[in-house]
Amino acid sequence: MNNQEHPGGQDVIKARRFFAFLGLIFVGLGQIYLFAFPAHDKTVLPPYSWLSIIGVIILISSQMFRPARFVQVIFSKLPVSGSLTWILAAITLSGLATWGTFIFSRLGRTNYIPVVTLWVAGWVCYLAAFSKPFFDAAKLRDWFKTHRNEILLVAAVMLFGFALRFYKLGLLPRVMDGDEGRLGLAAQSTLASDLSNPFALWENFGGIYLQGVNVLISLFGATPLALRLLPAVSGTLAILAIYLLSRSLTGPRVALITAILLTISHTHIHFSRIAAVGYIHATWLVPLELYFFFSGVNKRSSWRAAVGGILLAIHYTIYLTSQVITGLVLVYALLALVFFRAWIRPALRQVFAFFGGFLVAASPELLYITFHPEQFTDRLAQNGTFQTGWLANTMALTGQSAVVVLGQRVLHAFLSLIYYPAIDFYGSSVPMLTFLSASLFLIGLGLILWKTNSPKFMLLNGYFWAPTLAIGIFAIPPSADSYRMLAALPAAMMVVAIATDYLLDTFGLGWAANRPAYLLSTGFILTSLLAFNLWTYYGDFVGHCRYGDNLPSRYASYLGSYVRTIKSENTIYMLSSPEYFYGSHDSVDFLTGYRQIINVHRPVSELQAVSGEIIIANPDRIDELADWARTQPGGELHFEYDCNMPILLSYRLP
Repeated sequence: MNNQEHPGGQDVIKARRFFAFLGLIFVGLGQIYLFAFPAHDKTVLPPYSWLSIIGVIILISSQMFRPARFVQVIFSKLPVSGSLTWILAAITLSGLATWGTFIFSRLGRTNYIPVVTLWVAGWVCYLAAFSKPFFDAAKLRDWFKTHRNEILLVAAVMLFGFALRFYKLGLLPRVMDGDEGRLGLAAQSTLASDLSNPFALWENFGGIYLQGVNVLISLFGATPLALRLLPAVSGTLAILAIYLLSRSLTGPRVALITAILLTISHTHIHFSRIAAVGYIHATWLVPLELYFFFSGVNKRSSWRAAVGGILLAIHYTIYLTSQVITGLVLVYALLALVFFRAWIRPALRQVFAFFGGFLVAASPELLYITFHPEQFTDRLAQNGTFQTGWLANTMALTGQSAVVVLGQRVLHAFLSLIYYPAIDFYGSSVPMLTFLSASLFLIGLGLILWKTNSPKFMLLNGYFWAPTLAIGIFAIPPSADSYRMLAALPAAMMVVAIATDYLLDTFGLGWAANRPAYLLSTGFILTSLLAFNLWTYYGDFVGHCRYGDNLPSRYASYLGSYVRTIKSENTIYMLSSPEYFYGSHDSVDFLTGYRQIINVHRPVSELQAVSGEIIIANPDRIDELADWARTQPGGELHFEYDCNMPILLSYRLP
C-alpha cells in the first residue's frame, strides 16, 4: 500500500523497516554462531541456527502483515531520520562484529573474514549517515578543475618520495635487523595462532597489520622486500597526509614546503625502508586523523570528522601511537571549549561525530583490550619509565626528584631531533634535523608557541608536544628517543616550513612582495637540504654497513640469506662462539623458514662431518675454518663480504 492510500503510511514503513532490520540482526547472530562452531556430520540442527530461523520469520512477517495500530502510533512519535537509521545500523553492525570477534576467539576460529566484513560495513554505514555532502560528484569535478595545478605539484612530490623510499627496497639496507625477523615470524604465525584475530596485539603491533605483512610474504617470499613494503607505503602516504594537515592549518604554500621537507628527510626515508620500527605508520595516520578532525570542526563537516574518528580506530589495529593521539584529541577538544568556545561550540555535532566514528570502528579492538590489557600495555611493561622501576632506580642513584628526572627525559627526547645522532635502528652520525633545518625549527617553534592563541596553532603545538612529552615521561631507554620521535617529525617539518615562510616575508622576500625571490630562496634552501639528506642516507650511511646495531646482527642476516640458498637435504654446521651462534637473531629463522643449523662450539678438527655437509664459520672463526679446509682438499669454499670485510665463510665437504 502506498502512502497516499494510508495517511499513516510512513509510520507503517518505519515499523516494517525496524522489524526487517531486527530480523537481519537475528539472522546475522545465527550465522556468526553457525560459522564459529565446528561442523559435525551427525548434527541435525546446527547450534543457534534457531536464531537465523527466527530472524527470517520476523523479516518476512514484517512485510506480510500490517503492524498493529499501537505500533504505528509508537513509530509516528519516534524522530527517526535517515541519518539516525544509518547510525543505528552502524552501531548494530559494529556490535555484531564485536560479538563475532569474541565468539570466534573463544572457539579458536582462525578465519575472521565474516567479522571483518561486518566491521567494515559498520563504519561504511556510519559514514553514510553524513554522506550527502561527501558524494557530490559535481562539486568534486569543480574542485579538481580549480586545484588542478596544486594536485599535480603534490603528485610530483609524492612520486619523488615514492622513488626515494622504494629504490632497491629489498637490497638497501643490505641486511635485516633481528627485530625485522621477529616481526616477520609473528606475521607468518597469523594463519594459525591467536594473531589470526585481526584485533589481537603483538608487542602493540595490530593483528590486521601483521596479517597484511603475511599477505606480502606469501606474494614475495620470506624476504626483506616483503617486510618493508608496508613501511614504504606508509612513508609515501605520509607526504600527502602532512600536506593536507598543513594546508588546513597554514595554507597551501607552507603545506607544499612541509611536504617537500618530509619527502627529503633522511630519517623519514630510512625508517620508510625498514620494518623493525612501527613509528613510521604514525607519520601518515596521525596527520590524516588530525586533518579530518580539524577540518571537520572548522568546516562544520560531520563526514570529515567521522572519517577522522574511524581512522583513529583503525590506527589502534596498527601500532601504539594511537594511544597518544586519542589523548591529544580529547585534551584539545576540552581546551578548545575553554579558550575557543565561540569557535568549537557550533561544531559540537562534529566533535561527537568524530568520537562516534571512533567508538563504532574501535569496538572490537576495545573488547579485545578489555580481555587482554597486558597486550595493550606490552611496550610500557618492557620499556616503561614507571613499570620497569627505572624512575625509582634513577631517583635513588642520582638523588634527584621525579620532576627533575622526567624533565631531563623530556629534554632528551626533544634534543633527539636536533642534537643526538640517530643511532638506534639507524646508525646515522647526524640527528634527525641537521644544521639548517634545526635552526629553522627552533625559530618556528618560538613562532607557534607565540601564536598558540589560535585553534590552528594550538593543534600544531599539541601535535608536536604530545608525543614529545609522552616519549620523555613514559618511555625508556633514552637511546630509543631518536626513532620514537619519528611520531613528531611531520609536525617538526611543518614548524620548519612556517619559519622559512616567516623569515622570507620578514626580509622582504615573501610571496606577496616578490614571488621570484621567494621561489629562488625556498628552492635554494630545499635543494641544500636535499643534497645533504641524500648524501647522509644514500652516501654516508646505507653503503657503509652500519645498519643492524652490531656485527652479530649483521652476521645473522648474511647467515640466513646464505642458508636459504642451500638445498634442504644438506646438513649445516656453524662454528659458533658466545657472541655468534644460531638462535641469537630471529632474522635467521625468518629467512630460512626455521632451517636447522647445528651450533659447534668445539674445534672444527673434532667435527665428524661427512661428504656434502656444509660448515659455516662466523667472523671470529673464519681463519680456523680456512686453515682446516686446506687439509680437506676438494671441497668448495664460499665467502660472504660485508663492505669488503669477510663476515662469513662456508665450506662444503667433498
